[in-house]
Amino acid sequence: MRKVRLLGLSGCSITLCVFFLASNSAAQAKPTESDYAHGSICVLPNSPEPPTRISPGGEYNPKTLTLRLDKQEPILWPHKQPTLMDGLDLQTSHLVVLTSDGKRIQSFRFKFAEDDDAKLCIYFDGYQGVQLGNKKNAYWCRANVRACWR
Repeated sequence: MRKVRLLGLSGCSITLCVFFLASNSAAQAKPTESDYAHGSICVLPNSPEPPTRISPGGEYNPKTLTLRLDKQEPILWPHKQPTLMDGLDLQTSHLVVLTSDGKRIQSFRFKFAEDDDAKLCIYFDGYQGVQLGNKKNAYWCRANVRACWR
């Protein structure tokens, strides 16, 4: 009579071996899309009036100010209510591009950090440039996000 050894485990009980096999195969299973969490950005409104000071990217027209995230379609920057951009991959770097009258104003890359709670705010006031923050480290984000995340 031949002894059968499972995965090189000698002397394990049947229950222990089955548990080991089940946990080992689960650990090696490929994650599905639903296993990944997604992040979002709350685009806070800015003034519809032209700026009185020059922004770091130069003059801009609030009526044509757009925000593009990665390869998504650009959106007009909101002037009254915040806009939520969601479904963002937490693991990759994202490109943010602001344009006005067809001219690039500012662009930058960012990646979600663990302490962001997968929720960021973006703000543009025409003077300080684009500001990106989370509810923990940016008061302006914490005070204005109720319309995005309830």
